[in-house]
Parts: sequence; C-alpha cells; structure tokens
Amino acid sequence: MNDGLHDLKWNAIAYAIVAGVSVIALVVMWFLVPALSERWLPIQRLRPGSWTGQEVFISICATFGFPLLIVQGLIAVGFFLPLIGPSPDLERMTPELREYVQRCAVISSPLSLTVILAFLFYLLYIRIGDRPHQYGLTWARWPNNVALGLAVFVPVTPIVLGIFALLTFLLPSTIHQMVAQGRHDPPFWEWTLMGFQATIAAPILEEVLVRGILLGWLRRASLVGHVVLVASSVFLVGHDVVPFNLDSGRFEVNYEKVLPSFFAVTLAFGYAYWMHKLKRDFDLDEMETQDWMLEPSPEPSERDEARQYKWSHANSYLAIYGSAMWFAVIHPWPAPVPLFLFGLVLGWIAYRTQSLVGPITLHVALNLLSFIALYGSVATR
Repeated sequence: MNDGLHDLKWNAIAYAIVAGVSVIALVVMWFLVPALSERWLPIQRLRPGSWTGQEVFISICATFGFPLLIVQGLIAVGFFLPLIGPSPDLERMTPELREYVQRCAVISSPLSLTVILAFLFYLLYIRIGDRPHQYGLTWARWPNNVALGLAVFVPVTPIVLGIFALLTFLLPSTIHQMVAQGRHDPPFWEWTLMGFQATIAAPILEEVLVRGILLGWLRRASLVGHVVLVASSVFLVGHDVVPFNLDSGRFEVNYEKVLPSFFAVTLAFGYAYWMHKLKRDFDLDEMETQDWMLEPSPEPSERDEARQYKWSHANSYLAIYGSAMWFAVIHPWPAPVPLFLFGLVLGWIAYRTQSLVGPITLHVALNLLSFIALYGSVATR
C-alpha cells in the first residue's frame, strides 16, 4: 500500500473513532443533561465589544511571536539539551534547525499556551476593560455548545477531509511540520506533547484569536480595517511568489506559491465584492462607508431600527467570511481550501451562540482526528 492510501486509511479509521466517541457522548449527555432537551441555539444576539485594530494586531503578534521567544529563551538556558540534545548552528536557517525549533515548540507548548492566554486576557482588560466572556470564553450554556460542536463534527468532517485528500492527490502539497516530525519516530513522551499542542493548545489559541478577537473586531471595523485584513491575507501567501534570486540577480517565479496565491486573491476578491454588495444594498453614504457602519438617525423610527438590525447581522456574516479567509491562509497548502470552509462553519457557530465553546469543541475534535491518523499511520508504516 502506498503512502497516500495508507494515510487515507488511517484518516478513515481516526474519523470512525472520533465520530463514534462523539455520538456516544451526545447520547450520554442527552440523558444526563436536562438542558439538552431544550433548544440548542439561544435567542439571537450579538455580544458588545470595544477592542480595536490595535488590540487585534498586538494579539496576533503575541500569539505567533511568544512561542518563538519562549523557545529562544529556553534554548539559551540549555533547557532542551538533556531532552533532545544540542541545537544545530543557530546562525543559518537549515532544515535541521527548523526541525529542532519545531520540536522545541512542541515541548514548550504548555508554557506557550499559558503565557499567551494570560497576555491576551491582560491586554484586553488593562487597555479596554474587556473580560474573556466578552469575546466568547463563557460557561453560559456550555453543555448545549459542546453538544453542538460534536453534532456538527460528524457531518462536516468528511467533507473537509474529502476535499483535503482530493487536493493532496491532485496538487503538490506542503508537508505540515508536525507530520514531518511524527515521521521521524519521536519518543512516546514527545508524542504526548505533540498531542497536547495539536488537540488542546492550537484549537484554544486559534479560536480565541480568530473567532473571538478577530471576528468580534471585524463586526465593528472601519473600511480601513477591512482593507488591512484583505491585504494581509494576500501578503501572507503571496509575498514570496516572485522572490529575488541573489545568485542569478533577477526575480524568479516560485511556482509552489502560484496556486496558494491565486486562491488567496480569489478569496480577497470575494470579500471585496461582498463589501461592495453591502454598500449598495444598504445605500451607504460616504461617511458610513468610511466608518463601515450605519449612522444613527436623529429620530429613529421602526424602519431605521429594522435597517440597523439587518445591517448588524449582514455585517456579521461578512466578518465570518473574513475570519475564515485569514484562518485559512495561515495554514500550509493545500489545507487553506478545506479550512476556509471549516472556518465558515466555526465562525457561524461562534456568531450564532456568541460563545467559543462550540468552535473549540469542533476544532479539538478535528485536530484529534488528525493526530490519531498521524500517530496510527506512523506506528504501522
């Protein structure tokens, strides 16, 4: 059996395991939790928030920068030396150094998770007074939200996995760092930490950042904020599509980046068209377009209130699209295609429940499936 079919087999096995556990958990919860016999989705409302693009930018920098700073600090004090040996030459970025840093990041993931969450909580509280429940970290209706995440996992995951498998077979793909690390047969204790990073740390941090902070801000962002989001999404993928080759002294096309860049640009055009449609449908004037919000009427009527209500929810759907787009492009190709669809589902759950418990549950289940598939495929290869 070739590697592709072997991995596909283990993805199917992992899905059967996680989906089976999810169904059993749903049945048990149905009988033990009275709240599940009531409506799962609450009356529709939108949580208020006051964080700005500055807090979003700082949060993104902290989420992606702190793990590297923590790894560098621990390498400097020799923390990893007795665990995985000395580091390669730190002066040159080599494949060996990338692998070593990735292993260090996995080992330090519990510390990184703690530090990043503490910083995000402190940042949003000290700057604007917002507490975690205002961006979705709340225990309200948590059994219903957990059940919703598990219930959505069962039908949505085969679609996501099917698209990813098809693209992997048809297109050149980038091997995820954790997959490459798993194929080097790490010791069991390192597998345990890889599982923690994949199934606990990554889902929590990504949901707090993307579905909590980013999506919540996009509902209130100005036109400039939306433009920055679109530009950053395209730049993350396409900044090195035509790099300058120092040896040849000219720009050369990086063909591995052409398809990812085309996909990112397509998403960006879709976002821009959606904004144009909203502007036209709600007949925004110049000031409303710049602020990307409806100006309050001096004497609001029922018609004005209805227009404001429709705008807030229509703009929320745009925010779901924007957060899914950004979530997709930060992952290696071809994962952005299925993860964009997955991000739309995660965003809708966060929007509909105004809680991150459901998205975190769904995200944990998908990553657990991926980890089981990786471990099983490596262990039986």
